[in-house]
Amino acid sequence: MKSLTPPFKAAIAILASAIPAAVTATSFPYAEPAFRYRPFHKLDTTSQNIAQEKLGYLEVTWNNHGLAPIEKKGWPALTSNERDAAVTLGFTQATWDCFINHYEQYSWEELEEKGVQEHYIKLGWTEAHWNHELESVPYTEGRWWDQLTDNEKQAANKICYFEPNWDKLDMNSNPSFFPHPMPNFRYVPWDELSSVSRNIAGGMLNYTQSSWDNHGDAIVEKNTFLNLKPEQREGAIELGFYTHTWDCFMNHYLSYFWSSFHEDLKVAIVTLGWDEDMWANDGDMIPASEGKIWDDLSPEEKAAATRLCYFKEIWDSEPITQWYDYNAGKNTAVTADGPLPKDINLEIFQETGYVGKAPGSVGAEVYTVAGLSAGTSHKLTSSLVVVILSMGAFLVF
Repeated sequence: MKSLTPPFKAAIAILASAIPAAVTATSFPYAEPAFRYRPFHKLDTTSQNIAQEKLGYLEVTWNNHGLAPIEKKGWPALTSNERDAAVTLGFTQATWDCFINHYEQYSWEELEEKGVQEHYIKLGWTEAHWNHELESVPYTEGRWWDQLTDNEKQAANKICYFEPNWDKLDMNSNPSFFPHPMPNFRYVPWDELSSVSRNIAGGMLNYTQSSWDNHGDAIVEKNTFLNLKPEQREGAIELGFYTHTWDCFMNHYLSYFWSSFHEDLKVAIVTLGWDEDMWANDGDMIPASEGKIWDDLSPEEKAAATRLCYFKEIWDSEPITQWYDYNAGKNTAVTADGPLPKDINLEIFQETGYVGKAPGSVGAEVYTVAGLSAGTSHKLTSSLVVVILSMGAFLVF
């Protein structure tokens, strides 16, 4: 839907990593540009070069819908070179405006002229919302695709939304047992970072050596990716983050409304003992898991924490410098490609599925199991001052 935090459109942080079955073109007013829903590495070399050199995509922004600045432009705003590049990839004005920009750059009056205003109205939008005259946003902005009514889904189809781009599918490869690719670069001590990375982290994201080496201390990590200031988002992307990895590994979904938790994420939150009243009371009441170190968590609680991108060292708030091997140049905690520790019971997600794994196919047999304990978790207790700024993104300010 329409972004309230330029330059990016709404992006949900927790989604399946697998590529879904294609949606029939009859659901949309125009034929679906299927190539846009292929991971970057599956594009041919020519298409990769065009996407990068002519349209400014990075692999990470191609693999996550709505992140690239070019996607904030409607067709008329593209330069002639950009339009030529888009056409070469396979876009038309109609498919670009509908599937890529979703008419976001157009005025409320222009939406009516194009015959799409009625669909936004069905999704709860008014002219005041569209013109950013209200602090609130339509309720549908805080819902996943499966939470929309049939009528709302039909309206979304008419502006070329469907589950993958509404829920912001993560197309990056992720063979690990974490829900999204582990940002290993974040688990390198400050004094081991390159000067370029330190300049980005310090100058654009306001990290200090202390807040970098102690995960969870930095104010910037209290925000979801989409609520970062534009310069901070740019810096996060330059370091290697994107919506899903930031919201999971940095924010751990602390800034989400309770109503945004569903399926496997809801299972994780509930397994750790949270309920809606606790979550809304800003730390007045907390579940027993919040007082446990990682080793005292049950296998089910460890699985829940893993779904929130915690591991032992992070859950237990250990400084990075304590679990980084300076001689080997790598951290000694669980690794992205490491086996699933035997004391993590992912079978709690059998009914809902687990990110890219379908219901009924989750459990130890899916991964190679190791005898080592995985790691830790920072506590979930956090200030939950939240505002929804865009579709499905629940953001702290």
